[in-house]
Amino acid sequence: MTDPQLAPTDRTGNHEGGEYVLHARIDALEQENARLRASLSAACTGCDDLLTVTALNEDLRTACNALEHSRAAHADSERRLRAILDSAIGHAILTLSPDGRITSWNPGAVRILGWSEEEVKGRDAAFLFRPDDLAAGVADALRRQALAEGQIQGERVFLHRDGRELWGSYTILPLRGDEDGFLWILHDRSDERRVEEAIADARKRATDILDSIDEALVALDRDYRVIWQNRRAEQLDHQPLSALRGRQLWEVWPHLAGSDLEALCRQTMTDRIPTSIEKQFTNETTSMWLEIRMLPTPEGVGCFFRDITTRKRAEEEARASHARTVCILESISDAFYAVDRDWRFTYINRKAEQVWERSRDDLLGLRLWEAFPQLLGSESFEAQRQAMREGRETTIETLSSIFNSWVEVSIYPNADGLSVYFRDITARRQAQQALMEAKEAAEAADLAKGKFLAAASHDLRQPLQALLLFVDVLKPYVQGSQGANALMHLGRGLDALKELLDSLLDMSRLDAGVVQPNIENVAITPLFDHIGASYRPVAAAKGLELRVSACNAAARTDRTLLTRMVRNLVENALRYTESGRIDVECRQAGGRLLIEVRDTGIGIPPDHLERIWEEFHQVGNQERDRNRGLGLGLAIVRRLSQLLNHPVDVHSKPGGGTSFVIALPLGRPPVRPQTPADEATAGRGRFAVVVDDDAIVLLGLETIFREWGYDVLVAGSADAAVEALRRSTRRPDIVVADYRLREGRYGTEAVSRIRDLFKDPEHGAVPGVILTGETGPDCERDAAAHGLGIIHKPVTPRQLSHAVGDLLGPR
Repeated sequence: MTDPQLAPTDRTGNHEGGEYVLHARIDALEQENARLRASLSAACTGCDDLLTVTALNEDLRTACNALEHSRAAHADSERRLRAILDSAIGHAILTLSPDGRITSWNPGAVRILGWSEEEVKGRDAAFLFRPDDLAAGVADALRRQALAEGQIQGERVFLHRDGRELWGSYTILPLRGDEDGFLWILHDRSDERRVEEAIADARKRATDILDSIDEALVALDRDYRVIWQNRRAEQLDHQPLSALRGRQLWEVWPHLAGSDLEALCRQTMTDRIPTSIEKQFTNETTSMWLEIRMLPTPEGVGCFFRDITTRKRAEEEARASHARTVCILESISDAFYAVDRDWRFTYINRKAEQVWERSRDDLLGLRLWEAFPQLLGSESFEAQRQAMREGRETTIETLSSIFNSWVEVSIYPNADGLSVYFRDITARRQAQQALMEAKEAAEAADLAKGKFLAAASHDLRQPLQALLLFVDVLKPYVQGSQGANALMHLGRGLDALKELLDSLLDMSRLDAGVVQPNIENVAITPLFDHIGASYRPVAAAKGLELRVSACNAAARTDRTLLTRMVRNLVENALRYTESGRIDVECRQAGGRLLIEVRDTGIGIPPDHLERIWEEFHQVGNQERDRNRGLGLGLAIVRRLSQLLNHPVDVHSKPGGGTSFVIALPLGRPPVRPQTPADEATAGRGRFAVVVDDDAIVLLGLETIFREWGYDVLVAGSADAAVEALRRSTRRPDIVVADYRLREGRYGTEAVSRIRDLFKDPEHGAVPGVILTGETGPDCERDAAAHGLGIIHKPVTPRQLSHAVGDLLGPR
């Protein structure tokens, strides 16, 4: 029988293998003991062979002693092994059955993995793996690999009891044979792993940073061998790091051997101090400037290369530009100097030397006031100080305190100080003074001309006004074709004279700036109706067709001034159109209202398109045929366009007609069509009061109002009108008064007194209109203050009827 203490253990020294052998031996001894007992029983039954019994008992005692001794040895071995396993708390040591169930679990496993031995014993070790690893069959694969290879090692993720993941290294060994299971030894490397990852991440960030910089970097060890290069270096040398690593610098770039770069690199390596150089590299196709810096590193030397070709070219260009600037500054006619922020001269050109009669060699480096003390406190110096302080360019004209003449000084601040140009402008100042005096003289002459025109037009208007009224009155009383023809020619002559006076008045008033527009909502349809009614007969007389196409829209404008613009354009079209038609249209486009006057006339040559707006300029009328107007109509249109801010565009083709387009801001659409003024001027017994100190004009006005069916009261003064109305006690329907009456009295006063005489809240103030030949602004301001409209003399009966009809409205 074999000694239990000499029984072989398993190859790992595992107590589980020793226990198996011990149990096997105990079982054998018990079987032997049973056999001996059976033999003893048989012997006792068959015979009383004492010797045989004694021998058997001795064998039995020996076997029992051996059994007890083996059990004691096994228990002692098990205690020692358990003490060793329990002390190995840095490693999780566990055994698994062949099918992967846990059979033992040391304290290290408790500490590392979190489960107690009671919780895991008998469980499949699958709970130590992540679900995705289990799905991939990792646990079974590890057992198969351990059986195949005898021992495996590796690292992977295991699960802790609290659900967190830990990174562990593992060793797996099969126990004796396939039936004995496996031994697992696990070590937690989570902290080490995190440190390794942090180090790797730091290295990656450093590499990314070095790869992202604009400089190329080649790192050398102390034997001048390449150990690393960044991406920019690879772009420059067109070689991957794998082709360079381990090779010496001059093996990679043979042309560096014996060069100043090699000497620089060796100096940095030996002296351990940074060095740098700028060097140009040229081959058959390219030329490149590099800035090279050598920095000592713990491993050896770091070589930094920066492409500075652009900078070197810019420096070269800057030098060339500076040379060109100096050449320009030396050739200009202006004197020029530059000072730094300490007011020291940094540059003076040749012209400044000549003007100052001092050498720049003597002035450069001096402060401005050291060279020219008289500048302190001068306007020029204060302007330079302000420009330096505010960083703002400025130009002044001042009397020079250095050479007592007028100079223009242009001052330009910059980062370094000031650049100052100056020139003598004494002659120009004298010319400006002469021009100013001439301008003042011209303005005085223009003012005198205006006053003359105003006085002359006023004096001419009075008799012309009477003539216009009487021509209209005479029409029913002239018999025979000769008389009617003479009266017609008289009317045409008076119309031409009126047109001349009206145009001169408009021009003088617009030039004087006394016309103030009254902006309101103006419906276009009534305006177009008026244009059509006024000019269709004229167009028909010339064999032309006048088409007026209104639109149901309104514009923000001055009714009277817009009407004058359109009338002038239509009259211009009538003068220059011999056949075909004239179209007056309106439409909306781009948020504006457009009024177009288009004709099929002679057109305008391109070189006349700007000149047509000048006074008295007429296309194709060198003989000054008065039947073709005076050449003031378009000039008035241009001035009214600027006054109202209504742009006017012209398009024309010689022989193909002309189109004028006025652009107006849109107004509110009209709620209802307005009643034509002509329908409201029928007298029908209305009572009109006419006040004028000119007997002929007064008679003409009385006659025309009576022809219209009015009852008329005429008076030469406000007092006479008020006295007559007191006796009559009849309330006037309309008052028409001349503005300037005798004895320094005014028509506005006459209307005001008549209104006071017939105050009636139910009917409101008596309507009134001022008839005047005045051109100044005083009349308009006075009339506006009294709520009165103005009609400028001379006025035709038709114009007067419209004005009165607008005031009275439909009966």
